[in-house]
Formats: sequence, C-alpha cells, structure tokens
Amino acid sequence: MSEQGSTRARRIHQPAVLLCLALVASVCACSSEPLTVPTHERPVPGCEQVDVHPCNALDHDCQVSRLELAACLRETEPGNLPKVSYMTEQEYADYINATYAGYVPPRPNHFENAMIWLGLTQPGSFDFVPKQPADLVDFFGTYRWRQKELLIIDHGKPADDVASNVELVSALIRALRDRDIDIGPWTTQVGVFDVDSNWGSDGMYFGESQFFANRYRAALAASHVDEFEQINQRIREDVAWIRAQPSPYVGTNERFARNFGARAAYLAWRRDGIDGVNALYDSKRLTYQLMENATEEGPPRTLKYHTLPRASEEWEYSPTTTAIGAWGLFLSLSQRLDENAAWSLALKWSGEQLFVHKGVDANASETALIWQLEMEDEASASALEDVLRTYPLSPQVQRIGTFVTLAISSNETPLDWAFVSE
Repeated sequence: MSEQGSTRARRIHQPAVLLCLALVASVCACSSEPLTVPTHERPVPGCEQVDVHPCNALDHDCQVSRLELAACLRETEPGNLPKVSYMTEQEYADYINATYAGYVPPRPNHFENAMIWLGLTQPGSFDFVPKQPADLVDFFGTYRWRQKELLIIDHGKPADDVASNVELVSALIRALRDRDIDIGPWTTQVGVFDVDSNWGSDGMYFGESQFFANRYRAALAASHVDEFEQINQRIREDVAWIRAQPSPYVGTNERFARNFGARAAYLAWRRDGIDGVNALYDSKRLTYQLMENATEEGPPRTLKYHTLPRASEEWEYSPTTTAIGAWGLFLSLSQRLDENAAWSLALKWSGEQLFVHKGVDANASETALIWQLEMEDEASASALEDVLRTYPLSPQVQRIGTFVTLAISSNETPLDWAFVSE
C-alpha cells in the first residue's frame, strides 16, 4: 500500500516485505484544462449544503471546504484538516530520488525472472527510474498516511481547476478513512507478503476515494453521468492499457486499483449504503472479487491451498512466496489466449501459491519457479494445464483433479520435488 507516486512511476519490487503496490494509484492528477473552462455544477445528492464550485486547492479555506464535502460524501464528521505540506516539482523529485538513493536491485532478480516467464514483465522493469520535475507536471499531490499529512505540489499557479478539486476530495477521502481505521495496521492485516491481496487492498483504499470523487466530478459535469457505466468503461480502458504495457505487472500497479475498486465501492454502496462501503475493510479483498463483480458482488470464495513443496538440495528457497491472483493469472494467460478466453479461465481461479527458488553455490544464478493453482472444476483445470504446457523453458506441468502445478527452471533441470499430491 502506498500513499505517494507520480504518473510515470515505476515500482521497486521488494517481495519479502509489505509491498507498496499502488505508487501511481495514489496519484492526484491535475488537469491540463484551462482554468477558464466553465463548470456546470449541481449539488451533490445528500450534500446540497456544501458549495461544490471549484476553488483554489492551495488555499486553506478551499481545503476545509473540500474536507467538509469529503466527510459529507462518507456520512461522517469532517473534524480537523490534516497537516498540509507543499513541495515544488523539483523538491518532490528530489524527495522521491533520495528515498531510493543507493538502492541496488538484486542481480539476478529471481522474482523478476519468474515474472518474465509468466509474461508479466521484462528485464529491468523493477528497477527504479529517477524522477525529473517534468515527470510531475500532472501531479497534484496525495495523502501520505505514514506522515498523516496532505502533500500538495505547488506548480507556481492556482489549482482551481476541476481536476485539482476532485483529486483534493479524493485525497481527503483517504485521510478520513485513515482516521477511522488507521491504514498502517490495517494494511499489514490484509496485504502482507501477497501480491494478490495487496492489489486487492489497494482496490479498497483507492477505489473508495475514486468512487466518492466520481460523485463530486459528476456534479461538475455538463450533462448527466451514468456513473456505473463510466466506471466500467474506465475499467475496460485500464485493462487494455495494462495489457499493452511492456510490463503488465508494473502497469497493474499504475492502473488497476482505482476503477476496479471504485466499482466494488459503488456496488457495496448501492446495496448497503455507507455501511456497505465500510464493510469492505472487514477482511481481505482479492483480485478475483474485483474482477467478477461486473454487476453485483458475489460472496467470498472458499479458497483451497496445498502442501508446500520441499526443494531438493540443489535449490535454496528464495524468500518469495506469494500469489498473483486471478488478475495475475489473467494477464499471464492473455499472452497465449484471446482476452475473453483468458478472462473466463482466470475467473475459475480458486487458490494459489507461488514459490521462487535459487540455485545453491555455483548455481546461485539459476532460478526455479513453482506455481500451484487450484481451479474451480476439472474442466477449467484441464484447460489451464494445456496452456501452461506452452510456457517457456520446457515447463513441467502436473494436474491432479482441480489442482495444477507449473514448474520451470532456468537451466531446465527436472523439478520432480515440486509436485505434491495435496
């Protein structure tokens, strides 16, 4: 879970710690639209007492007004405005670069190797690319839950456009959520060591703020907005964009959380109001839940997990045990199937464990991937088995009923130890 980022940020993958999985999902993007563009504001339903006309988001009074709107949208009390700090584009670029100063990515990066085999990334995609001020011209700011503060980028001009006001509300929604549940401890409960649940928790945190910010944006639109159709259209655009990236894994961190999460928040709100939205935070949310609720949210699936493989003496466990979920499976399958077929098969996902090992001693540069997948039924497991056999480096694949295991090694040595019966 991350509270900062930029529109062209690249992630540094650190699989053994809590993943910061939404560098760009936390971005509050400004708009390039002229400040003279007229608005057509209407009251936000339920918040008619709040003036929604765009104001200068750099000003304290505007921030207080937008906090009042954010609180009204969430049906809570606004309380005090969080601490607000300001940075120039140069200062923020320097801050980001200093954060990762001295970081040297592992070589070889065994997790990156595994993701390359699955078609989710390319060599070097997890390396940090230093920020430049030019990268931040469309960056409004964000709420930083670690510092409990609202950070705004001062671009040297007023921030009284629609997009800045909408993103200010979005950031303040996250601040209010943090006030309610304390995001730090919460995220360690729902997203530790697991890419899938990190993407899911990002979907809750950033999706909620996107959903409520959408309601404000709709009030400023020139004509009626079909909010649900708009969310689904943005999801379709996100899916196409992520799939088109050289590294869909990195692309997921940039574009997955907000709109998939906004749909989950919309459905929860339509069903049970604010209580439904609050209930999203009661347990983990995995990517299959964000993918399959196109029209309504289904009950949590009962997931099945299997015995952990015990590596032979030629291999050492590299501390990366994770899951990339139905979404990661979809992205991988879509490298070999058409989009609809990959989506349909990925939604049969019913549990997963992914292990990355490295060779010992002289073979320390070698990588082994073990991917255990439980599917909903034998037909989907059989279909998955067929696709996995087309993966690179002479993969070993075994299916036992609905349980499918993929094993790949960089030196193509047999990995018989990877296959367990339950």
